[in-house]
Amino acid sequence: MVGQRFAGKTVVITGGGGGLGGEYCRAFARESAQVVAVDLDHSGLDRLEKSIIKEGGHCEAQCADLCRESDVSALFERCARSHGGVDILINNAGGDLAYNGPIEGLPVDHWDTVVNRNLKTAFLCARAAAPLMKRKRYGKIVNVSSRAARSVGWYGAVTVAYICAKLGVIGLTRHLAKELGPHGINVNCLVPSFTISGPLLQHHWDQMTGGERDSMLRATPLGRLPEMRDMANVVLFLASDESAYMTGVAVDVNGGSWMA
Repeated sequence: MVGQRFAGKTVVITGGGGGLGGEYCRAFARESAQVVAVDLDHSGLDRLEKSIIKEGGHCEAQCADLCRESDVSALFERCARSHGGVDILINNAGGDLAYNGPIEGLPVDHWDTVVNRNLKTAFLCARAAAPLMKRKRYGKIVNVSSRAARSVGWYGAVTVAYICAKLGVIGLTRHLAKELGPHGINVNCLVPSFTISGPLLQHHWDQMTGGERDSMLRATPLGRLPEMRDMANVVLFLASDESAYMTGVAVDVNGGSWMA
């Protein structure tokens, strides 16, 4: 491990078994955080935990279904017992399901699953973490939205349920920032653009035509797709005391493809 930026801090990272989630876990571990990585994916978590420990970091893998209130409550109760609470929460769990049809054909189960994965998980985890952070009068919550929440049609593979859920994450961020600010808790939001963070997104990129890829890159002033570390660097900043006077902010990391 190379830094002490988060020494003595416990950080819970949801969706830790995935590409970007794993990148966030490794980034915090390199800065001496006590990482609690949470996911449904046993194998991904096990590999992540072993790799971080091998590098000299601390990682505790926890399997949980974060759409279930009981699983979330148990997770944060374990954190309170084992670590004395939680200092930082990264609400990264989410994802979409494939659907290319019209709104009238969208199954309600599809809508519920996508909204629950992206918005309900963030709500449940923030609700469970808040009292632990209030006791310390300190906390950092970083929610993860999406570039898809900023404008329709940017990336055609996303569904209406995903777009609405990620818009909801931004709204949740603002509400929590106002409510929790008096308790010393900062709540901010990362709004990342399309990032190739694993086989599924690599497949989406490969399935695009050359014209579609060129169009996306031409619409991005920096002229490239982001690397995973581009997102991890912003998450670290928002979770650190360097952003102590920021709260309720949705930070767009998209190479300039969308500007407020």
